[in-house]
Amino acid sequence: MAITVKEIAELAGVSRGTVDRALKNRPGISVETKKKILDIAEKYEYTPNIIGKALVYSGKRIKVAVVLNSIGNPFFDDVKRGIFAAADEFVNYGIEISLFEFKGYDAEKQLEILNKLPKNIENIILTPICCEKVQKAIAKLVKSGIHVVTLSSELENVERTVYVGCDYLKSGKVAGRLVGLLSGGKANLFVVTGSSQHKGHRQRVQGIRSITENEYSDINFIGSAENQDDDEIAYSTVSRVLNEHPEVDFVYIIAGGVNGTLRAIHDSGRKISVCSFDDTESAKAALLNGSILATICQQPFEQGYQSVKAIFDTVVAKKKCREKNYSELSIKVDHSL
Repeated sequence: MAITVKEIAELAGVSRGTVDRALKNRPGISVETKKKILDIAEKYEYTPNIIGKALVYSGKRIKVAVVLNSIGNPFFDDVKRGIFAAADEFVNYGIEISLFEFKGYDAEKQLEILNKLPKNIENIILTPICCEKVQKAIAKLVKSGIHVVTLSSELENVERTVYVGCDYLKSGKVAGRLVGLLSGGKANLFVVTGSSQHKGHRQRVQGIRSITENEYSDINFIGSAENQDDDEIAYSTVSRVLNEHPEVDFVYIIAGGVNGTLRAIHDSGRKISVCSFDDTESAKAALLNGSILATICQQPFEQGYQSVKAIFDTVVAKKKCREKNYSELSIKVDHSL
């Protein structure tokens, strides 16, 4: 059985009130006493009484703003389902979700949404755009005491509560291995990515290249192009690339724009092998009709769920979360469906 506050107090030789102040990081306690209490709590794996917490929070509202660049990107359909499933599960603890969505990788739009959030918001889940202005905005939010969870997109050197999402470099390496296996180690590869303003998309390209260029001498990396997770941009971009590079015989779609990319390949009349990421409806249909050979899945529902749970664990359960909560990767082919 887990240790209680009373037992911690007895072991530390202090009152329960002193233990409570230490565990909740409140003033009125010496540094030495606080350290002694926290060491005991850690040693005996103290866990807050969640039922008691529910009673404490029953009259409070824990408002969570969710800011996603999800419009037009079907990957986020399951992410949002996971977010609201967690919100329903934790509703008795006062968790309330407000969703704010925008399209693409417009940093100014994201900043506009962040600047207009209600003043009583103390928790934010967002897919950050990779730019200095957004980094500074997040740092300012964290400094003000707001809990920030970065979801499905990570930034470098920015303090936040936790990151929930894919290990993009690893997923790129898995994609590179798929290309090698499915092509028999011989291909002229082109990668269709989302945006350079998404750190993970850059890492995926890096991961693919690290495998194909270092481990397969007969796989030629022709290049990559951005489509902003937009089908129309994907269509025009891939059509141009295929026209300029008749040697391309393998295309990897590492973000959105699946339908546009497949349409461009179909209209080219060429036989080109294709792989993708995620099991969106478009990807599943393409797997079944043979347009896509395999897709790498990264548990979008679980990503959404875990982002809200990170807020719950931090604010209600007072638990220390893992700094990075990576989603599991899996590979699907037609017979997986």
